[in-house]
Amino acid sequence: MKKIYLIMAAIASVALVSCSNEEFVGELNPATAQGAEAISFSTTANTITRADHFGADAASLLGEKFYVGSYKTTSTATSTVFDNYVIQWGANTAETTTDNTSDWKYVGLTAPGLGDVSGSQTIKYWDFSANYYNFVAYALGGNDIITTGTPTANQILATVIDPDNLTTAAYTLTGSAEDLKECYMADMITAKKSGTSSPDMDYNNAVTFNFRCLGSKIRIALYETIPGYSVRDVKFYTENTTTIATGASATDATLFASSNVFPTSGTMTVYYPKIGDTNRSDNDYNKAFTTFAAASGDTPTSTLAFNTLNYEDPSEDARLAYSGNTNKYLKRTSADPSFAGTTAPYFVTVLPNATGNVLELRVDYTLESIDGSKETITIHGATAYVPQIYAIWKPNVAYTYIFKISDNTNGWTSTVTTDPAGLYPITFDAVAVDAEEIAQSTITTVATPSITTYQKGHDISKNEYAASTENAIYVQVMSDGSLATDLASKGQLYTIADRTGKTITEADVMDALNMQESVSGNAITGRNGWVLTTATSATDITAIPGADGKDITVTAGTAASFAAAAGTYAYVYTVSTGTPSEYYTNVTVTTGTNVGDGSYYTLNNGTYTVCPSGTTAETGTYYYKKYTNNNNVYGVKVIRVV
Repeated sequence: MKKIYLIMAAIASVALVSCSNEEFVGELNPATAQGAEAISFSTTANTITRADHFGADAASLLGEKFYVGSYKTTSTATSTVFDNYVIQWGANTAETTTDNTSDWKYVGLTAPGLGDVSGSQTIKYWDFSANYYNFVAYALGGNDIITTGTPTANQILATVIDPDNLTTAAYTLTGSAEDLKECYMADMITAKKSGTSSPDMDYNNAVTFNFRCLGSKIRIALYETIPGYSVRDVKFYTENTTTIATGASATDATLFASSNVFPTSGTMTVYYPKIGDTNRSDNDYNKAFTTFAAASGDTPTSTLAFNTLNYEDPSEDARLAYSGNTNKYLKRTSADPSFAGTTAPYFVTVLPNATGNVLELRVDYTLESIDGSKETITIHGATAYVPQIYAIWKPNVAYTYIFKISDNTNGWTSTVTTDPAGLYPITFDAVAVDAEEIAQSTITTVATPSITTYQKGHDISKNEYAASTENAIYVQVMSDGSLATDLASKGQLYTIADRTGKTITEADVMDALNMQESVSGNAITGRNGWVLTTATSATDITAIPGADGKDITVTAGTAASFAAAAGTYAYVYTVSTGTPSEYYTNVTVTTGTNVGDGSYYTLNNGTYTVCPSGTTAETGTYYYKKYTNNNNVYGVKVIRVV
């Protein structure tokens, strides 16, 4: 599956095996031609895993039959060759009849009656008086075909393949969403006398149909990067009206939309918008496209349910392997996240969606300290949004959505939404004065919007992205379900200098930006020691390269991109600016050090006083540095490129 991660290229091949000579030419009647070769069929198929399937495996994927419409065109007219014929698989029957060279036959079978032929199907031969042939095919998987009425379970209502409307509605398939997801469509194949190049083919050569599943594949995964804790007991909300006081209850991973947008039945229309010689150089030449219309009276749903998460056992992490611990925990990297599902590769099949919808993930989960204390904190109502352009699903394409739970969560540690959202690290700053006064301060992190990153050709084995000279990394920001349009003014990319033995988190970035030790040129040094250097990201882009090779159109200002060189980055979106306040922190100073440079203070009776010029540090005296806490609210995502 290609990433967002979009991967999928399912192909089934249907071959027309032709004669080895050219005895059948011009106006010669095929019925009287000496040595005229019958048109026959063979198949290969390809699943989402890209593994080619041949013979019986391919036949099984296609339901052991497929349907063909074929038309030949002369200088004066177009006529039907295969009038919606059924082509049937028969194991070990190759070469037993003229029409069967690869265990597929059609002669003598009863046509489904979609066109003018409703009885026994007859043999077909190549006609060299024709300028070209067009071939269209589809398969219904394990479903039965019907030509009239209303389809029930495991039935598909099909219409005739119409050569006069190939560019708008070549044929339609109607049924339940579950049954339509099993169907396959094929790109149209054009055959000509000679001198063609791919994807067209010459007569007397095998004709290969690129069968593609009508369904799309979806999977989701979660991982966490919260220092000092592991995450367990993730529960999923199934709608956005459930309050955090009520809480989530679903253990099956669930994404949902803001309205009922996932149909349960309807009609799939297949068409070929780019056909004919004038479109020969177009990338979409002879490609099959689809549209979907929900059935009248259908009741769509708003949720996509997967299965339970694949947690890791405590035995896989020595910090949690205390006696009697049977809890299971989220995994910790994007290269090895906790997928939802029972069997790898964990995809579920859905109907294509040409317009896309904003997808929401909302969860409750429990943090458990990894220090052996078994302390827990429950997070309520943490939310992330997938932008609409990454939820446009195309047939035979697989999509992976990975969600990162960090210390920059926007959930609550209580069930009262008027309490502060987010995780607030507990910090201590103790001073001793004559009156034995003790001061304590807390450094705060703030809830942020959802930030989605994407790279074409994303290698899921990397944590998180692979360095690439060709494929940039793209960023979009969702705030309360809406796509941010002001990345040009509120978005900023930073590179982060490595620190031996330390891994930066989203909360570290926010702390460094709000409380700065120094600024030198483009480099900001936080009072926590992290150095952030401003970097350039493009914000005027209007297209994002899709995983299928086609650009996704976006509005300028809604997406940012940057070159994917190896390193650690932080993308920061300014949600709001606060009122700056002074913040003092105790620092360790060696006796005799110059503290009279204007940056050191002493505390006397609750008042901080700057050390006079020339002052040197004395034993037993506490010294402080003053910072300005900007109190800004940021959306932050740390992005690692290896």
